[in-house]
Amino acid sequence: MTRVAASGRVGPLALTMGEPAGIGPEITLKTWRGRDAAALPCFFVAGDPALYRALGAPVEGIATAAEAADVFHRALPVLSVPLAEPAEPGR
Repeated sequence: MTRVAASGRVGPLALTMGEPAGIGPEITLKTWRGRDAAALPCFFVAGDPALYRALGAPVEGIATAAEAADVFHRALPVLSVPLAEPAEPGR
């Protein structure tokens, strides 16, 4: 079920990065890069900004979900949830 704000607009989708050493972050980045061609709605990811930067993503931190719409067209909106330790792909 989708929650619609009082204004009638749907809020952004929230994603988690999943397993940091898995393929989730790469899939998220690939999806964001294809956002215009696929006419995707706004989304943001709760995860470690450093991980997405290491993948070559233009990242912009957000403090609330509401900020994602202002960022989405130019950078991947990330609600910062830093990793306790660096992720090692495949481990």
